[in-house]
Amino acid sequence: MKIAQVAALRSEDPYVQVGAVAMRKDHSVASIGYNGAPAGVAIDWSSRDKRRPFVVHAEINALRYVKPYECDLLVVTMSPCANCLTVIATYGIKKICYQEEYFDFISTFEMANIFGITLVKLEHERDSRQLRLSI
Repeated sequence: MKIAQVAALRSEDPYVQVGAVAMRKDHSVASIGYNGAPAGVAIDWSSRDKRRPFVVHAEINALRYVKPYECDLLVVTMSPCANCLTVIATYGIKKICYQEEYFDFISTFEMANIFGITLVKLEHERDSRQLRLSI
């Protein structure tokens, strides 16, 4: 989770900074991503609602650099939205650990059940250490 938290700091988004780490089955880091503008695109960050359709989410940026079924765990500072969860499922990832819940968490939780993805909320710093031991 610490790596995801540091990745989130790279985001230019003044409203929410999200970081993601895609982990391989051998527990090595495959890729890191954070939410931000697509390459070569300037986003007007002054309006929270107007910037939303242009932001590439951290999960998608992390998955850009992995092959389907290369990873089985995604660690994210915020639970994924429904769109990201669909993409995550296509990569064969079966476990997502997160710290904060996205505002539409109920539908994300229901979708995760359908996709066979386990969502694990890490409550405290102690849980982050436990993640290292249990993955």
